[in-house]
Amino acid sequence: MKRLTRRFIVRSLDSLSISEPIRYERYYINDSLRIQKKNNLYEKEVLNEDNIVTEKIEISETEFLKLKMGATSEIVRDSYLYLKDNRVSIKKYYGLYKDLYRVEVTFSSAEEMNDYQKEDWMLEEITNSPLAFDKYLRNLSREDFKKELEKYIDVENDYE
Repeated sequence: MKRLTRRFIVRSLDSLSISEPIRYERYYINDSLRIQKKNNLYEKEVLNEDNIVTEKIEISETEFLKLKMGATSEIVRDSYLYLKDNRVSIKKYYGLYKDLYRVEVTFSSAEEMNDYQKEDWMLEEITNSPLAFDKYLRNLSREDFKKELEKYIDVENDYE
């Protein structure tokens, strides 16, 4: 099953009509297993080679904390829904990946995806970059992340 999603970068959330955020704390155990805390819900997710969740299991906080100790990477982000188009969600990243605001537009058909004209507030498309998926983002060092992000936006904040 192919994912019908295009991803764009945006500089900020200012003046966008968005929902209240949902906080995600994601920890990758390996390429096919991640755990997450989504608000106060703890989950274990199995991913296939296309980075699609094939199994999602609710776990206890104790199991979450135990698995977290063996994690190879951490991603913390807030997820918002764009209130003017229910196909659009926006991810705001913290920590190592701060300054990344990723827009995800999900489509019901390849034709809809190919015909889509991005909103004026969306910047360049990043669908085929390491910034497009947490699975690839997590493998970037701080320096590599900054270099990748600067391909799309001017980064003014200090990354030290």
